[in-house]
Amino acid sequence: MKNFICLFVLLAPFFSCVSKKNAEKLIGEKDSLSMALAAKDSVINEVFASLNDITENLNAIKTREHIITSTVNNGEIPKQATVQIGEDIEEIDRLLQSNRETIARLERSAAQLKKANVKITSLEKLIQEMSVQVESKDKEISVLRSDLKKLNIEVEELNTKVTGLGTEVDSLNQTKTRLESEIKTKNDLLNVAYYIVGSQKELLDKEIVYKSGFIGRTLKINENRSLDSFTQVDIRNFDEVIIGKKDVTLVSSHPAGSYEFVMNDNKVFSSLVITDRDKFWEYSRVLVISYK
Repeated sequence: MKNFICLFVLLAPFFSCVSKKNAEKLIGEKDSLSMALAAKDSVINEVFASLNDITENLNAIKTREHIITSTVNNGEIPKQATVQIGEDIEEIDRLLQSNRETIARLERSAAQLKKANVKITSLEKLIQEMSVQVESKDKEISVLRSDLKKLNIEVEELNTKVTGLGTEVDSLNQTKTRLESEIKTKNDLLNVAYYIVGSQKELLDKEIVYKSGFIGRTLKINENRSLDSFTQVDIRNFDEVIIGKKDVTLVSSHPAGSYEFVMNDNKVFSSLVITDRDKFWEYSRVLVISYK
């Protein structure tokens, strides 16, 4: 018994040393396990955060895509709307690129979880579904961008046609204005007439009239006369010639019934009144009245 006690006393330090090492080993394994669990939690949290980011981006893309489609379907696209559409397309591209990068990060996280012996079958399936959604949305945006490009080309063609039509309209308006001016000028010329009231001597001296017939008693208008002494009028608003003489002769030829002489109480011809303009100027656009 005495010998056993002595042996225990001798071996006690050894057992103490072994127990200490085992305890340290257990503590180390516990710390390693805690770190591994923390790492797994971090990866899992990152996975859920990434999935949330992808979902939010897809919703934002859907919203902007709807805005663009609604704007295009409304018909005419204002200039400011085309700028907004361009900005929306750029933002959609940015969101799609962000989703691609997030999916790549998810795939790395999945690989880490798989390496840590964490079952990730559902996660891999979810990542694949997300990839399909992003790829599908990318194709939709490509088609939308192509449609917008065609629409812009059509709009440019329409603008070119409108510009061309505007030029044609301007040209037609100019032609119309020119023709109206020409018509007015011709119409004014067609409605021009000349008249003169003068003494017989004055009219003879200016060679506006000459004497003809038996012993030269009839006055006739000289066809080669000058119109310098005449007064030009517009027959559309010319109805009366003031005379104020007694012995008056109408030298020019005008149809009977288209005019009348007005005489006052003193037997003076105060004026010649045109009663039918069209008929009065039918034979001659020159009115000559002579007095003695």
